Amino acid sequence: MSENQTRRHAYDRIARRYDRARPNYPDALFDDIVAYADLAAGARILEIGCGTGQATLPLAQRGYSVDCIELGAELAKVARENLAPFPKVNVLQADFDTVALQPANYELVFAATAFHWLNPATRFGNANRLLKARGTLALFWHRPVVTAASHAFVDAVQRVYRDIAPELTRRYHRPPHPDEVTTEYAELIPASGLFDQLAIHKRYTATRYRAPAYIELLDTFSDHRALAPSVRRQLFRGIEVLIHSEFCGEIMRETVALLYLSRSLPRQ
Repeated sequence: MSENQTRRHAYDRIARRYDRARPNYPDALFDDIVAYADLAAGARILEIGCGTGQATLPLAQRGYSVDCIELGAELAKVARENLAPFPKVNVLQADFDTVALQPANYELVFAATAFHWLNPATRFGNANRLLKARGTLALFWHRPVVTAASHAFVDAVQRVYRDIAPELTRRYHRPPHPDEVTTEYAELIPASGLFDQLAIHKRYTATRYRAPAYIELLDTFSDHRALAPSVRRQLFRGIEVLIHSEFCGEIMRETVALLYLSRSLPRQ
């Protein structure tokens, strides 16, 4: 199994921790999706990589029919439990790269912090094939950002990464300001030749974390999970000590929910 595949499967081993720790997306983001896609009451939606159903729930609550594809058996199990009150939601354990689904069946195909795990050679084509004519593709991620509210911790924690897990320092250097978040899919989506009418939305969120909750969140990140267990424990202990000694046991984490919306072009 490749490193990418190993990291992709890592979440399934911590499904309930993932469900507890991972932050939800802003409600306004789902309003953006519904408005752009002009979804009618009976719209059919496909979600790629639903995890434990955190991004599924806001659309299920709006009454849509949602088919969810989830690679991990434990993640799918937790998603079914979380979404049990919604009979129009179906969770299928499968690999989106290989699963057979009815083409031209959905008004919306979306992926929340999952699309980057898919095969780059086929992911846009598979999504386009499953969408009805001029259907909507919605892709979104949490992106870390920094303002004056969090820069002191962001700078200080770099010392811990440099001392204990230097391989992560490049990824966890100071994030951009919310106005400067990079939008790499703004090029990738049009370059596929399968989608147009690109729209990008950014929704800012600031969340306060006590030290244990922040460590639990870090323990759901695939690059942290990839560390040797002894290194991971040492890193988390160092971060926890820092939060207690320099930040009174609580820090601010700032993110932007970065949303890409586009419409499928007619298939040849």
